[in-house]
Amino acid sequence: MAQYDLFEKRSNNPSLDVDAYLKRIGCKREYRPSLRWLKTLHRNHLLHIPFENLDIHIDNQIILDLDKIFDKVIRQKRGGFCYELNGLFYHLLEELGFNVKILSAKVMTEGGNIGLEFEHLMAMAYIDDKQWLIDVGYGSSFSVPKEFALDLLQMDYNRFFKIVERPDGSFMLQSSNDSLEFKDEYIFTKKERQFVEFIGMCQYHQTSPKSRFTQKKVITQMTKEGRITLTDKKFITDRMGKKEEHQILNNDEFLVKLREQFGVSLRKNT
Repeated sequence: MAQYDLFEKRSNNPSLDVDAYLKRIGCKREYRPSLRWLKTLHRNHLLHIPFENLDIHIDNQIILDLDKIFDKVIRQKRGGFCYELNGLFYHLLEELGFNVKILSAKVMTEGGNIGLEFEHLMAMAYIDDKQWLIDVGYGSSFSVPKEFALDLLQMDYNRFFKIVERPDGSFMLQSSNDSLEFKDEYIFTKKERQFVEFIGMCQYHQTSPKSRFTQKKVITQMTKEGRITLTDKKFITDRMGKKEEHQILNNDEFLVKLREQFGVSLRKNT
């Protein structure tokens, strides 16, 4: 279990190659935490590192070990899902001197049902007496941190976000394309979590036929113009709100698109 204690206390964390991480996301090092820098780190992370579940589909086990995640995402120039991306980003922010903690969320299903605890990992940063929701591991979400301020409408490119309080005291992140009709994204509390607590759900999402991550391959990344997404069936580009779809006929075409569009080549772990 020692490998899962990496995030529990900063003093026990192994050293992180911060310079390699910052180079991967195209950011310069600064020596004073600030909201401006946090927003730059968050946005650049999304522009350079994709959200993807591809290891699950080539039987590479995802282990919540910082060194393994760092090697995959930074050195191999891969992506990952929430436990990997937000877990790694949380650790980077700690190394850079930000006051940040891990949070757990329950993701809403398409049918409006509430997901399981520890289904999603995100984080909260504390800067200048304000709290900021951080999430670089949710696929298509906000590009920069969102202020934890109830019912505040916050614009992000051509989308809108707000946080509302639920009757039980938890909070719901909502998104909208028009600021009028909102979609429920996920439910969370401000209770601090430890990385070890997500091991069970990380395993569940790799093995359960009920997990959305075992249903199909997906890789998606924010671009300066919008977003690109590749699945088993389609390659989708979204530029300035204009979507185009290209059908993927077979796995060979999928792998070609994966290399061309995301610079990713898959390999089986030994």
